[in-house]
Amino acid sequence: MQYEAYPFVLNEAETHYKFESIGKRGVIEKAISFSKLSIDVYNLALLDFDPVTQNYIDDSVTDNGDMPEIMATVIAVILNYLNEHPARRIVLTGNSKSRNRLYQIAIGKVWEVVQEDLQILGFNGVEWLTFEPNGSFESFLIARKFLIS
Repeated sequence: MQYEAYPFVLNEAETHYKFESIGKRGVIEKAISFSKLSIDVYNLALLDFDPVTQNYIDDSVTDNGDMPEIMATVIAVILNYLNEHPARRIVLTGNSKSRNRLYQIAIGKVWEVVQEDLQILGFNGVEWLTFEPNGSFESFLIARKFLIS
């Protein structure tokens, strides 16, 4: 990917990775969390910190003008997470068609680099298929290559 990921840190409770989006709307606190779906399968959520509620939410659109950097950060966090938890699998599904498309584009841009280490499957609404950069998928399943069969 030609864009650099933002620096990120795992919070003390180890519930999410925090980073800051820096763009035309200023500095926005963001986080990436992993929640357990089943044994060794975790959902990834991209979150914004809401200063009013003091909670992280996944349905905001910040339009801060730095989406390539945010997507580079998501990919970097996925790689970091799988290095720390190599037996886990990550499910990634956008909460809208446009966000899902952004995930598809981001994965496509790093596909050549990560395909030796990672296996990425895409769900097309009917079945899980090997990821193809020009495919159209509703969800993604990402794992170390030796774990998906």
